[in-house]
Amino acid sequence: MLTQQLPTSEHFELHQLTHGVYAAIAIPGGAAYSNAGIIDLGERTLIFDTFDNPKAAVDLKAVAEQLTGRPASHVVISHAHPDHWLGNQVFADHAAIITTHEARAQMLSFAEEIRAAQTNLAELQDTLRQDRARLEVEPDERMRASLRIAIARGQHDLDALPNLELRFPDQTFTGRLVFHGTRRTAELITQGKGHTASDCYLLLRADKVAFIGDLGFFACQPFMPYADLPAWIVLLDGMTQWDVETFVPGHGPLGTKADLVLQKQYMRSLDELIGRVIAAGGSVDDALRAPLPAPFDAWLMGGMGRWEANVRAAYERLAGANEPGE
Repeated sequence: MLTQQLPTSEHFELHQLTHGVYAAIAIPGGAAYSNAGIIDLGERTLIFDTFDNPKAAVDLKAVAEQLTGRPASHVVISHAHPDHWLGNQVFADHAAIITTHEARAQMLSFAEEIRAAQTNLAELQDTLRQDRARLEVEPDERMRASLRIAIARGQHDLDALPNLELRFPDQTFTGRLVFHGTRRTAELITQGKGHTASDCYLLLRADKVAFIGDLGFFACQPFMPYADLPAWIVLLDGMTQWDVETFVPGHGPLGTKADLVLQKQYMRSLDELIGRVIAAGGSVDDALRAPLPAPFDAWLMGGMGRWEANVRAAYERLAGANEPGE
């Protein structure tokens, strides 16, 4: 039985999955926003993703050093979306930062938007004022929860942007990269497209644990606008055949194979819903008002922004597929 007293943070909740393996699950309203991992390889420490904000990454670094007795030697970034790597600056002086070839190229593109935000803090401040004003009058509790999350995240961003340093991976790979430690072996694997143009995951076979980044969204809506949906579903299907008991998603709580299946069902339910709206001649606004079936309707609480993004992307994709000549 694991009885170790774990360190705490206002930004994430730490879970010990086995001896030397920890998941840092984002706390709503904190600066983490996404999940991360700490893996003790034996004589080295590996970090999986560095959160959305250096404020949370500072705690992650301190916790990792407290638990393993050493600074991290390697940081893995699961994919290019900034909410998984804006904490890199906290680790960059001591750790090699690793991701896929394609993900690093995408990160450089995202950097242009981030640098633009750094030079125009007034825009973010204005957005925060608008969101706070809307929260005062918004009657829909699902939207109110979404606004509270957006406001907290926006304030964390505003606090961090003036001193944010963009640190990019200094090592890239394709296919499979294996870390051989005295305590355990960890396999870093990419199979190409899925949630983004290039996602990687970390497999700890002996521990029956997998850190899957944003290939996994558990008990919440997956973010799908830039996804290759068929490829993503193939990956989820493959994961259900792994000899793994615990999956650490990029967002949401720890999960099992049942959560992978449920996520796949959400994806298909969304396409079916949008397809019915299009077949009936409905607009994208009609699609946004269409009810999701249970249990996915509960996932709208705090996730209305993600819902709108998913619906608009699915409507455009499916409506385009139904155009003459397609």
